[in-house]
Amino acid sequence: MVGSNQVLKVRDFWPRYWGGVVLLDKNMDFFKALGGGTLLKDKFISGFLFNPRARANYKRAKAMGIEQNFKGEGEIKGGLFILGRGRTGVAYQFIERNFGDWAPLSEIFEICTRLKNQQAAIEDSIASRDYE
Repeated sequence: MVGSNQVLKVRDFWPRYWGGVVLLDKNMDFFKALGGGTLLKDKFISGFLFNPRARANYKRAKAMGIEQNFKGEGEIKGGLFILGRGRTGVAYQFIERNFGDWAPLSEIFEICTRLKNQQAAIEDSIASRDYE
């Protein structure tokens, strides 16, 4: 976890946690893609204070020991894309509807397992052709 007085940098994560390409999305195209071309935004008052689900998400995260730094603009909602290899595209999409929503881990594990099995089947198919 990163404390509120620490600066998070790409080099803190790469290549230790992943060895792929790291992209900086200055134009927030990832967030725009989640919203069908526009940023999914909500005001603090309507999106958090008057939203019982968002407040419950905050309490749940706090109870789990997840630190928040409250830095940034604070109105943009996020989500998750899991992409297949090559040009297979989006295999899974989760959009944050309420502040603090996160994708169910069971769904993430399921789709990642399916992608891994598909990749293994492709590699087995290629290997069997090579031996023929």
